[in-house]
Amino acid sequence: MKKLILLELAFLFLATTFSSNPPPPGWYQQTLPVSDNINDIFFLDSLNGWAVTQGGSTDTSFFLNTINGGANWTIQQGEFYNPSGLQLIDKMIGYSVGTSGGHGKIYKTTNGGTNWIIQNVLSQVGIFNDLAFANKDTGWVCSIDPFDGGLFKTTNGGVTWQRQLDASYKPNLVFFINSDTGWVSSTVSTGKLYRTTNGGLNWNFQFTSAFNIESIFFLNGKKGWMRGGPDLQGNGVSYTIDGGFTWISSTGNTSAGYDIKFINDSIGYTGMISNRIPKSIDGGKTWGYQTSPIEGNLSISFLRNDTLIGWAGGSGMVHTDDGGSLIVGIEESSANEFPGNFNLNQNYPNPFNPNTKISYDLRVTGHVTLTVFNITGKTVKQLVNKKQNPGNYNFEFNGEGLSSGIYFYRILITDEKSKNVFIETKKLILTK
Repeated sequence: MKKLILLELAFLFLATTFSSNPPPPGWYQQTLPVSDNINDIFFLDSLNGWAVTQGGSTDTSFFLNTINGGANWTIQQGEFYNPSGLQLIDKMIGYSVGTSGGHGKIYKTTNGGTNWIIQNVLSQVGIFNDLAFANKDTGWVCSIDPFDGGLFKTTNGGVTWQRQLDASYKPNLVFFINSDTGWVSSTVSTGKLYRTTNGGLNWNFQFTSAFNIESIFFLNGKKGWMRGGPDLQGNGVSYTIDGGFTWISSTGNTSAGYDIKFINDSIGYTGMISNRIPKSIDGGKTWGYQTSPIEGNLSISFLRNDTLIGWAGGSGMVHTDDGGSLIVGIEESSANEFPGNFNLNQNYPNPFNPNTKISYDLRVTGHVTLTVFNITGKTVKQLVNKKQNPGNYNFEFNGEGLSSGIYFYRILITDEKSKNVFIETKKLILTK
């Protein structure tokens, strides 16, 4: 009896101690070691990420790193540098481009950012605007320098570079989906788009934008998005389904698209100069927005096929564990709106040690993501991430190796037909 009373008191303590501390809904701010603006961010997975800041009052930019999803950020290196792009290939190798003292700079790390080393190449170029690497050795950098700029390619990790487009193109953005297929935007006559399918040996003109092209993102060889498009009065974002030959102006939120990231065919985000983060759930056709606690959310980083975890940077850094929660301007489905189509059940047993069953009911075909995470928002295990047909599903979660405490499981279902999104989260308690 005494042990039973002590066990009940332990449950009560856990519930009162942790139940008020789940990950905040929507976007919430992360603490950075510097107050400078964020120029670019890049996450490899839910834990490992990097950011580079704009030089503040000291003209020093900082390379930042996190190994716990942004809960803590550390300074890796400070440089007299104005960065414009950042990309990590893996946990060790990464590149950054920008300018310093009127000279373009290319930085490389081979130890996860502990050291960022200037590559003494292309020193005649006055500025680098963007970069895209297909792997650790093959990549491109571009420059709008009117005399020495252009598009340059390396196949040996930045040791040497070959010019593929000359300075007359004034390329400001480059994006590759693999080592063969990529796009470059030009600032000549508002904005022009070029495409290659042979690694940059040949570039073919595709499209002239009504205004400057300021961001490009392609999910594959067909579906892509950009800030730019055919309509001068449009909202800034356009989409293509034929690889960039034809562009259609999106509707909804205005002046968005400074950075664009799509997670899958349906869900995507863009950067914006305000406390809003625009989001689309229909492949970029229409946009609503989510509210951010900071002003200026220009850079976006989301994990491919993870519809919940993302970061945005600008005048600070914000993070979401639930896909940003409510979208203003788009009718996003909820449990109350679709009670007959979706249902997430309470896990049983609860509390549990170490096994418990999580079940849900699906009445329509959709893409299902079922994730278990801890009270800090870190993913513990992803149980499901795939398309499923109507039915009743049960999954067993094993808490072996985890400490006692409060955990959460969240389901996100995208209806295949309507593209409506259902999200629900429930709590489970592990005791040992």
